[in-house]
Amino acid sequence: MKEPRFSAASVRFLQTAARQKRPEWLDKHRAEYEELIRDPLQNLARRLKKELAPHAPGYNFPQKGIGRLKRPAGSEPNEWSAGVFRSWIHYSASVPRTSRFENNPNLYFMIDSTDPKDTVLVAGGLYMPSSKQMRALREAIAEDASAFDRLFADKAFKKCFRGGFSDERISSRVPRGFDPSHPRMDWIRLQAFFVWRPYKKSEFKSAQFPSLVARDFRQILRLNELLDLAIRGKLKGHTPRNVLKTQSKGLLDRLTDLGEPEPGTKPLREMDF
Repeated sequence: MKEPRFSAASVRFLQTAARQKRPEWLDKHRAEYEELIRDPLQNLARRLKKELAPHAPGYNFPQKGIGRLKRPAGSEPNEWSAGVFRSWIHYSASVPRTSRFENNPNLYFMIDSTDPKDTVLVAGGLYMPSSKQMRALREAIAEDASAFDRLFADKAFKKCFRGGFSDERISSRVPRGFDPSHPRMDWIRLQAFFVWRPYKKSEFKSAQFPSLVARDFRQILRLNELLDLAIRGKLKGHTPRNVLKTQSKGLLDRLTDLGEPEPGTKPLREMDF
């Protein structure tokens, strides 16, 4: 049997769903939802767990309750969804957090039907670090960022994620206690430590798409391992291991605890993953 796969119709279905005002609309279009959204996402989740779980001890790869379209009761309409259904779906795998105040690096997949440019993407790392985690990461980078340099220069990693950390969230001021002339000030000023990449339509519709996502997630696991070590003060001198042999730890939920922005920082725009 052919595995369920996403298609251009999957994106169109999300666009249509986001315009609906009545919850019974989904009941009438249940078959389309299952074919275009639920089944392909569940297949992706199964493939990711099978291929990545042996290399990601402690990570939870959810298999149930994914792909839900109905917006939570009481949530306010926004630019993505004015009706009762979301215009996007996502999947996230991580080590379950032990503190409600802190996230850990994670693996993240998203289809956002409102974004015509980066409609389908993967991301990973730590998007919303706590103040404690951010301080630990900045201090680790200030002391010795060579492990990140080696990872970002690695051929396999560069094939998936060029340019290293995203600069989407960066402080406009030098963080307190750091030398303004530090050579890695571009990273020290970061407020989020993550990488991401969009997919082409041809990749998204391909039967090999789950394998492609798994390939990219393997590389993110390498980054997550370094972030975890940095947070625990054990990054210095570490050499990134081969992704197929690494035993990484990490996490990142879907941005539940936003916290307060630092003084002098740019206003946060709406997250696109």
